[in-house]
Amino acid sequence: MRVLFFMRSTVYARNFESTLRLLAERGHAVHVAAEPHHELDRGDLVGRLSRAHPNITHGAPPEPAGRWSQIGYDLRRALDYLRYLQPEYADAPKLRRRAELKAPAFVTTPALRRLSAARSGRRALGGLLRAADRAVPAEPAVAAYLREQRPDLVIVTPLVEPGSPQSVYLRAAQRLGIRTALCVYSWDNLTNKGLVHDRLDLVTVWNEAMRDEAIRLHGIPRERVVVTGAAAYDHWFSWRPATTRVEFCRHAGLDETKPFLLYLCSSKFIAPDELPFVRRWIADVRAASATLRDAGVLIRPHPQNAQPWLDADVTDLKNVAVWPRRGGNPVDSDSRAAYFDSIHHSAAVVGINTSAQIESAIVGRGVHTLLVPEFADTQEGTLHFRHLQQVNGGLLHVATELREHVAGLEAAVADPDASGERGRRFVEAFVRPFGVAEAAAPRLVAALEATAARGPARPRRDPWWAPALRPLIARVVRLPAPREPRRSKRRDTKDAVEAPR
Repeated sequence: MRVLFFMRSTVYARNFESTLRLLAERGHAVHVAAEPHHELDRGDLVGRLSRAHPNITHGAPPEPAGRWSQIGYDLRRALDYLRYLQPEYADAPKLRRRAELKAPAFVTTPALRRLSAARSGRRALGGLLRAADRAVPAEPAVAAYLREQRPDLVIVTPLVEPGSPQSVYLRAAQRLGIRTALCVYSWDNLTNKGLVHDRLDLVTVWNEAMRDEAIRLHGIPRERVVVTGAAAYDHWFSWRPATTRVEFCRHAGLDETKPFLLYLCSSKFIAPDELPFVRRWIADVRAASATLRDAGVLIRPHPQNAQPWLDADVTDLKNVAVWPRRGGNPVDSDSRAAYFDSIHHSAAVVGINTSAQIESAIVGRGVHTLLVPEFADTQEGTLHFRHLQQVNGGLLHVATELREHVAGLEAAVADPDASGERGRRFVEAFVRPFGVAEAAAPRLVAALEATAARGPARPRRDPWWAPALRPLIARVVRLPAPREPRRSKRRDTKDAVEAPR
């Protein structure tokens, strides 16, 4: 089997490392088409995979730069905007505001705002936009690239960025009769990103909760959605600490004679101004508890939101350290060992809303959060946060006021293993739904192999009415000269990557 795997940048490879390795070990040829991300992928993961497995190759994909590619992108951004006007997002104001900011001007005119305010109006407008999107012609450069690569299967991730710029690759593949698959990148992608605008042969998800989202929120046929478990986290189940607790505390700058809490920071979208909150949280927790007054606090910045912490001075706070200052994106053995040990040696983990909370549950630590007004829009105001609250009893020890939060942390310090029991139940349902001993990558690879084994698909034809509709579409969208695509792509990538910690 020859696989062509489109990723928006090389940073996305980290969630599919075990999958790529297994594909290579089974003898499949895999070409990763991705732009290098020099900021978040400094360890060159794809390059290392290629050197370890000669049948994994990589390179930049073709740049869709034509006028019609931009028109399709804007039409899909308009559909993504309509998504956030649905009742499911009535309590998600920040997600709605973000969608509106990314929407093209033509869909936010007063007339179309009035039309989209009603369900029937949204349905009618959505139908028109989808028809217009279907009329967008193929990108010749992408079709030529696919003919050159000759894949049996085209995979994309994450696909659900605003405007779904990767749709051009899927549609070119479908016109050539090539099977297509979406490997959902992360746990939040189906609820707080854009829509899946294409009818794929396969969509892989982690668990039943995400399968329901794919069907209910994106209209994907049930028989095309396959639950595999979270291959992104396969490596953590066999990882072991590289240091003793004393060695780790000394290296991080903490008092090795005291227990410590690990505070895991969130992305910029979730917590744009987290530093003042963390300082206040430390002061409040210590003032409220004699048990926690001398406990250490290790603050681990998010890799995509580390800038505020680079020069943050916490020397006025006793037994508090910020480490590593740049967030330490865990994509190689050394960075993963440091990350794992920070969780393993902690008494408990605290955070607002981040995928690092899931990894902490895998390691076996209790995960705590405090619901506060300044983060209401990105905690309970996001659909994916509800997974952490509800799946199999919920992962999080959630507190709505300080006294409850402090009591939970005191209990965790007294018995860290008991505090982690809630997380173990969550992991069984959300990360390893076929059993904690069963890795996800083999199931994911088996689903990809089965899809490719079906052979070529029937080539997709443009609608017969598409040529007649295109001049009207171009006039309504009123697109200016095409924007410089490479620059736009990098901006979108930086906005969209939610880096698992």
